[in-house]
Amino acid sequence: MAAHFTQANQEVHSYMLTDIPDSLKSNSNPQAIKSRNRIFQVSSTSQSQNSGGVLLFNIAPSNFSITKGSMALRARITFTGTGFDTATGTAAVGLDGPGPALATANIPALGNGYSVMQRMTLYGSNSSIIAQHNYLNDEMNLMLMHNSNSAYLPTDASLLLGIGSQPVYVSATSSYVDVVLPVPLSIFQSATQDFPAYLLSAPLTLQIDLASVARAVAVTGTNAVTCTEYSVSNTFLLFQAVELPSALIEAERMAVKSSPYVMTASSTLAVQVPQSILSSYTLGLNASSIRGVAIMPTNAASNSVTTSIQYQRHCADSVIGTNVSGNGSGVSAQVYFDGNLINSNIVDNVANTFYMLKQFMHHNVQGNILQPSPIAQVISAVAAERGPGSNTYCRNYYSLGFDTTSFDEECTIFGGLPATNVNIQLAGYDVNPTFLVTVLIFFDVLVAFGSEGSMSVKR
Repeated sequence: MAAHFTQANQEVHSYMLTDIPDSLKSNSNPQAIKSRNRIFQVSSTSQSQNSGGVLLFNIAPSNFSITKGSMALRARITFTGTGFDTATGTAAVGLDGPGPALATANIPALGNGYSVMQRMTLYGSNSSIIAQHNYLNDEMNLMLMHNSNSAYLPTDASLLLGIGSQPVYVSATSSYVDVVLPVPLSIFQSATQDFPAYLLSAPLTLQIDLASVARAVAVTGTNAVTCTEYSVSNTFLLFQAVELPSALIEAERMAVKSSPYVMTASSTLAVQVPQSILSSYTLGLNASSIRGVAIMPTNAASNSVTTSIQYQRHCADSVIGTNVSGNGSGVSAQVYFDGNLINSNIVDNVANTFYMLKQFMHHNVQGNILQPSPIAQVISAVAAERGPGSNTYCRNYYSLGFDTTSFDEECTIFGGLPATNVNIQLAGYDVNPTFLVTVLIFFDVLVAFGSEGSMSVKR
């Protein structure tokens, strides 16, 4: 009897695990709502701007949503100076960025169009700030260096972002680069949500503050080439708009009167300070979910047209920097949230520095899910600088990262750690105390659309 029951149970269990293949099933997926889409080109209200100027765009309320990942800035960046020529490998004017000078164009390998963007701010109604990214050029360099596919950089990014692109020669005093730059605001680049422009009651204003010539432009080589100014013209904000049925829009507008429409987003707090400050530096933030902290040391006390920006630490006591045979004493790096030690490490070699950075960027260091880092295998041409950690990546793209994410599942929000004050302590870091360092803190926010088209940010 028991044997018969066991056999029957196994048969039932086997039957319950059997299913008809999907290829034989009738399609039961719901049909999408009827709509139509078109590409918008919104021109700047400020027209052409020189270095230090401001680009302004208005996004008006309308009966459409903005497709996620579609918003970009089209622009022409024109350089003005003297001694421009068409030769490569001698001297060139180009977009600033990290990396060695390319032999084919003699401009920084990762020079890119974001170099002209010092700050990007999105204003809602009553001039309330919805999103703001200071030192956006540094932030985007961090992403391009450590969160990009090495196959993407010289192909798509070269055409769209101007990565490593030699400007088009016009005359001995003028050249230009055309770019289409994705707008790096998470509210428009969400992985799951389109932006509901139909819930707005007043236009949004996107403001882009342009960087100085010294920060945006790189002049490399040995010839007598100068660049005295650049301008950004032919500017348009591009995005795909999906026009929705009026009944749906009315239903959504009624719904937010009782319960807000919520979008998840991310933001940054960025400051630039001398290296000496980081022996103990505190930032007030008051955020509920901090994802990570990045520290990007630069190679000078101030920006210069003739010195392309590099994120590197010059020191004699570590393999990271100008002396690869140092004793490896490195840096003691600690981060405190409201007085509690969150992250502590001894950054005494390239491998550990890279581990921290990858953990910060991806919350995981498993090789099979990480994008390859750019130009990681280019070895120094100086024999004395060869050896472990002496390749181009480690010498030119050095920065610190601290992971403070607890959970990164897409089905949850606010998976970082809360803090009112963030304290950074780096011992042995200020080898060049006047050199500039950019500190970036990444945190989650919620953007709520309420009644009457109001928008508020909760962090």
